[in-house]
Amino acid sequence: MRHDRRPWRTVRVAFALFLGALIGPAAWSGEGGGELAPVEAFDDDQRGHWAYRPIDRPDPPEVDDPAWIRNPIDRFILAEMEALDFEPGPEADRVSLIRRLTFDLTGLPPTPGEVAAFLGDHRPDAYDRLIDGLLGRPSFGERWAQHWLDLAHYADSNGFELDADRPDAWRYRDWVVGAINDDLPYDEFLTLQLAGDEARPGDPRALVATGFGRCGPREVVGGNIDPKVRRQSELTGVTGTVGSVFLGLTIGCARCHDHKFDAIPTTDYYRLQAFFEAAEMVELPIHTEREQADFDEAKARVAERTASLREELAALEAPYRAALRAEKEAGLSEDERVVLAMPEGDRTPIQRKLAEGAEKALAISWEEVAEAVAADPDAQADRERLKRAIFEVERTLPPPPARAMGLAEPGEGEPEVPATFVYRRGDPQLVGPEVGPRPLGVVLANMGAEAFEPASIGPVGGRTGRRVALARWMTRADNPLTARVIVNRLWQHHLGRGIVASPSDFGVRGELPSHPGLLDWLASELVAGGWRLKPIHRLIVSSSTYRQASDPRRSVVDEPGELSRLVDRARRQAGDDPDNLLVSRVDRRRLEAESLRDALLAVTGELNPQMGGPGVRAPIPPEVEELIFTEAEEVDLWPEDPDPSQHLRRSLYLHRKRNVRVPLFDAFDAPDTQTSCAVRDVSTHPLQSLILLNSRFAIDRAKALAGRLFEEVPGGDADRVDRAYRLVLARGPTGEESGRAIAFLEGQAELLRSRAAGDPPLASPVPGPEGIDPARAAAWVDFALAMLNRNEFVYVP
Repeated sequence: MRHDRRPWRTVRVAFALFLGALIGPAAWSGEGGGELAPVEAFDDDQRGHWAYRPIDRPDPPEVDDPAWIRNPIDRFILAEMEALDFEPGPEADRVSLIRRLTFDLTGLPPTPGEVAAFLGDHRPDAYDRLIDGLLGRPSFGERWAQHWLDLAHYADSNGFELDADRPDAWRYRDWVVGAINDDLPYDEFLTLQLAGDEARPGDPRALVATGFGRCGPREVVGGNIDPKVRRQSELTGVTGTVGSVFLGLTIGCARCHDHKFDAIPTTDYYRLQAFFEAAEMVELPIHTEREQADFDEAKARVAERTASLREELAALEAPYRAALRAEKEAGLSEDERVVLAMPEGDRTPIQRKLAEGAEKALAISWEEVAEAVAADPDAQADRERLKRAIFEVERTLPPPPARAMGLAEPGEGEPEVPATFVYRRGDPQLVGPEVGPRPLGVVLANMGAEAFEPASIGPVGGRTGRRVALARWMTRADNPLTARVIVNRLWQHHLGRGIVASPSDFGVRGELPSHPGLLDWLASELVAGGWRLKPIHRLIVSSSTYRQASDPRRSVVDEPGELSRLVDRARRQAGDDPDNLLVSRVDRRRLEAESLRDALLAVTGELNPQMGGPGVRAPIPPEVEELIFTEAEEVDLWPEDPDPSQHLRRSLYLHRKRNVRVPLFDAFDAPDTQTSCAVRDVSTHPLQSLILLNSRFAIDRAKALAGRLFEEVPGGDADRVDRAYRLVLARGPTGEESGRAIAFLEGQAELLRSRAAGDPPLASPVPGPEGIDPARAAAWVDFALAMLNRNEFVYVP
């Protein structure tokens, strides 16, 4: 029986009409386009959202217990606690403080010498001196660059199916590290990333800074992709990232229709996009002519040395390619054979299309050649030998001359100002009204019309000047978003949770600030201090708020009765405020993936402190390589750095390929770099323990730690146990811990000795003191592995 489909068609039409009414007419018609949505169109409720209101610097509130106050931050925090009958937690003990502060500011653990120096420094300003020293270290920029690169979703490859490498992406990463270490004012930091080529024409470093707009994934493929669609995809990524990272708004939600919750019409989305319309994805030379000439000469020498090898390889593959070609030709239709035999100029449009399809069908991939040759073991061995020989010659080629990968305008002649149109439903084929560049109307409504004058946009060094105009608007002292967003991010990374817990969504659906007065005070302090971030870091980490213990048992309080009272109070307050919105304690936090790897290398003494340069390809597990490079060639797909010491550099400098997921990073929630990441997930699952116990990386670190203990402590086991605790946990062992460690070493050595009975003699896994029992040395490796798996090592108090 035939069913009547007309009722379903009626339902679909009704739903479409309902959806259109819900989304609003601006997405489907010219309404809201051009000048039809002026700033004055926003009502009081829309303009009154807390994030759009002007920043009005509040006075720090009075409190009942001023003795706890170290700086104005504490007044805002304590006032909220007192209002709800909460009390602040006790101050953390000094070991916890130096470990927390050193990880927060540098991403590395303190050394035993640094801990001893801090514990022995009884000057009143010892803690402040520690802060200043850590802020001045190069590792400060490396640590905080990682937070920023999460937002920019930085990687060293394009992503998508081909995932091609970006040879010059690392220059942007190094620029971020340097800018943070130099305490580049945040308004300049922002401006250079949006418009370095306009703000400082001719400055190569400023051009490198525009790499922010190139960090996201980019699909680079051939075929018949509409250039307009590809270009819109690029602009969509830039516009959405700029909105979320700098303004803390989910602007991308307004691309296809008016924002469902925030006062961001679709026209405002495209007005923001218009600032970037003239900017192109560029890779511009920042090298000298001499450097280019030297590279060309080296490239010619390599080509000359590999020419005969390539000829031999081509001759070896020729019969296999011919056989593959013949097999594919046999599968062609008669029509396809006819059009291929015709001269190209004689083909009709339909015949040209048919010929294109036939040529694609006849194309032979290198995977097919590799598979065909593999059927003959001798030929396969010869082919692998030739490819390896070519690879070994090519790897002698020096790095190509420096190029800046950025989002910039050519800067030649009169700048072209391309038109920007509203695309209905976000589809470049559905062109709506034309719009010009303008910041978000709901924000301008509170700032005043004079905050942004379109007529003020003018050419800068052969460029449109649009992006630098946007940057100037963002960094105006009266912009309500920019300063709030960045100080909230600093607070988030120091305390574990932002004052606004949705750091990239200050909109209506985002979280409300837990301490709005503190947020505005910090924002106004940043602007008043010339937009420098290090003073804000210093304020936060020097506060009594930051110095609270995560657990009273790790505090300066040691009197049993008082400690018991504090523990009971902490439990009660944690029950009443499980999310710690009042900040009556500092939450214990697990090390992030990169900090965990770096800490493992640091405590074993292996960490290579070298800064900067191209990303390092460290070894990856064979199972990962097999998974990612299925049916791929064995040569030059993941060329490990030939210098093993390079494999031991900080995680920041590892080659970050989007489609290659390192198990350690994956298990400990490193972001996938496909999207901007403002808050990392924090998961707990068995795979984390398995990786820290069984992975080759973890076992190698345990061997290195055991070797370090043998080298540094030639004495007895008790001294080595003490050294191990101080290296890994920044404290000495208790008497019970020391006794249990020595008992473990004796029992484990005996177990290993018994297991090796009758087999070839047990070899020592690490160099040890002369005459040491190999089983005893192996037991030390197991003890070191256990220490590196301590929760106390993986978590910051």
